Amino acid sequence: MVKTYLSKDYDTFIGIDTDKNSFSFTIRDRNTMIKSAKIPANPDILYNYIKKNLDPKRTICAYEAGPTGFYLHDYLTSNQCACVVVSPASIPKASSEKVKTNKLDSQKIAHCLSTDQLKPIRVPNIPYRELRHLVKIHENYTDNIRIAKQRIKALLLYENLYPHIKDSKDNWSSAYIKVLKALPLSDTIRHRLDALLLDIDYNRRQLVSNRSYLKEFLKRHPDICKNIGLLKSIPGIGLITAVSTLGKIGDPLNLRNPREIAGFTGLAPVEYSTGDDINKGPISGWGDKRLRSLLIESAWVAIRYDTELNQFYHRIKNKNHPRGAAQKAITAVARKLTSRIYRVLKDQREYIIHGTQ
Repeated sequence: MVKTYLSKDYDTFIGIDTDKNSFSFTIRDRNTMIKSAKIPANPDILYNYIKKNLDPKRTICAYEAGPTGFYLHDYLTSNQCACVVVSPASIPKASSEKVKTNKLDSQKIAHCLSTDQLKPIRVPNIPYRELRHLVKIHENYTDNIRIAKQRIKALLLYENLYPHIKDSKDNWSSAYIKVLKALPLSDTIRHRLDALLLDIDYNRRQLVSNRSYLKEFLKRHPDICKNIGLLKSIPGIGLITAVSTLGKIGDPLNLRNPREIAGFTGLAPVEYSTGDDINKGPISGWGDKRLRSLLIESAWVAIRYDTELNQFYHRIKNKNHPRGAAQKAITAVARKLTSRIYRVLKDQREYIIHGTQ
């Protein structure tokens, strides 16, 4: 969940720079830096220091989101010591800064924390973190399959076997795999091709295994299962997109407005407006690229079944130059889908399709 804070509620501010071996932390009050130190990367040591030298209830800690995860946050908050996690991109940085050390980073975090300059990120609860791991597993094995297919295509091209190169958008069926296994090749080339085919087979089996585990996981978490069902009621959104959406955004209860999902996926437009002039540009492209791609794929399906979205797509398409008009229009539809996602999750009701084609 989002941990909001106001500096006036605390007397002491601790900025922490974490890595796998150590915590570099800086303690300060509202006006001055009190102390900087470095300790082993053990939350218990940090908390015992706070409990011995400071008032935990009047102390707030902050550190950057990164590879060390949320364990430090969980430990401190479970011991009634406030802690927030912030995005590295949200920490102000002067263009003249040329030196970066763990100590300097902790000092900057402590200063920004004491002056209300930090915007905490959403820390997902445990079930949604576990769902995110399952989403990551799916993404990794899908990437491995795509890479193996690309390498097979490159090998066939290199060996002048053009008729057997499959388009990346086509389904690599069992029949096509049999054709590849029967190609007359030298022993070395055959060995390499078979190794790549084994990669595809292994990763496909792992995807099936992950799908089975996901089903068992959803049985243990009926609230997540219900939210996935709500998302699947939106035309174009299937199981993978629904699971990926929930895994990335976390508990829908923490959503505050419809713009958050569009901003998180980079589908929100950039804007350069001044005075009465309103000038909106292309999408920001920030955030989760993979989820953005899934939503755009879903948008292509959605316009086939939802009259309102179909009309919206053609209206945007007709306003733009033919070159790139379809892509702009379908991106706008994907942006519309984020609003629908927000609505069904917040209202906890299925989406009603507005007409069919």
